[in-house]
Amino acid sequence: MPDAVQTTSKRTEGGMVRFLFLLIILGCVALATFFVVSNQPLTSEEHALSKVVRIEQGMGTRQIARLLEKEGIIGSATLFELLVKVERAEHHLQAGAYLLSPAMRPLEIIDQIRSGRVQTVRVVIPEGFEIKQIAAYLAEKGLADKERFMELAFNAELVFGDDLPLDLPIASLEGYLFPDTYYFTEGQTEEELIGQMVSRFVQVVEEAVVPLLEESQFTLHEVVTLASIVEREIMVDEERPIVASVYLNRLAVDMPLQADPTVRYVTEEERPVVLYRDLEIDSPYNTYRYRGLPPGPIASPGLASMLAVLNPAETNYYFFVSRRDGTHEFTETYSEHLRARRMYGY
Repeated sequence: MPDAVQTTSKRTEGGMVRFLFLLIILGCVALATFFVVSNQPLTSEEHALSKVVRIEQGMGTRQIARLLEKEGIIGSATLFELLVKVERAEHHLQAGAYLLSPAMRPLEIIDQIRSGRVQTVRVVIPEGFEIKQIAAYLAEKGLADKERFMELAFNAELVFGDDLPLDLPIASLEGYLFPDTYYFTEGQTEEELIGQMVSRFVQVVEEAVVPLLEESQFTLHEVVTLASIVEREIMVDEERPIVASVYLNRLAVDMPLQADPTVRYVTEEERPVVLYRDLEIDSPYNTYRYRGLPPGPIASPGLASMLAVLNPAETNYYFFVSRRDGTHEFTETYSEHLRARRMYGY
């Protein structure tokens, strides 16, 4: 009798082992099936159009899954959400604008979002660009709507509200969109593009310019304004501090700046030279009619031009004229200036 009990017990244990083993096999098959099914791309077309999908800060797995389904990148938000959980990636999905395709497998999409591999465009904003030039350039790159960018950039409150990162005496952000190399993300808003450039300005200025302002008679806004004029005048780096000295010398004796770039800033037509009729334009930016600095910058100066204003060359120059080769002839007196003009055919 005991033998029969032992035999029955062994059979029961053997049955349990086989049952558990079968469950494991079925579980593995189910998991494998889940991965196969859930990891299928929405389309098998190799050249399916990609699109930029923007994942906002704070979005959870479910929101992301629904967004991808809505944008036509995945077929099932539910399966994608489960796949994210199986991959233990719920807390590792990063915000950003991603270039995604319905031909991508969901695991590829998860890996891209988890690694933060956003789609970026390299953009170089040259020194001396005006807002309208920056807007046109970004529009050409497909990164911004030109008119909307200009509307926002000319009114800082539309971008920052009451949280302006700068002490601006005027509404415009002209001069404060720092010229630099940027890696913008496709899908960024115009507000974000502007904010990124202004943030770069603040970073550079706080490190290299603000410490020098204590020893200067100028505010940051005045430095940026004069530096923008210098930026639009020079073509060779070594002339920055000399041109800055000319304008500072004029300001010191209350002489009009008479800077052609400030007039070109307010002319309706874009042309390389200032005409006599342009000098009559009634604008505070016309430094032929109004003494002192204009209300604000006329372009985005680089760091070198701002430093040139704060560390100008020591000269007695009050005049300069183009030599027509990118450099200038600097003179101290008006009679010398007239001779220089005749020498270079003006």
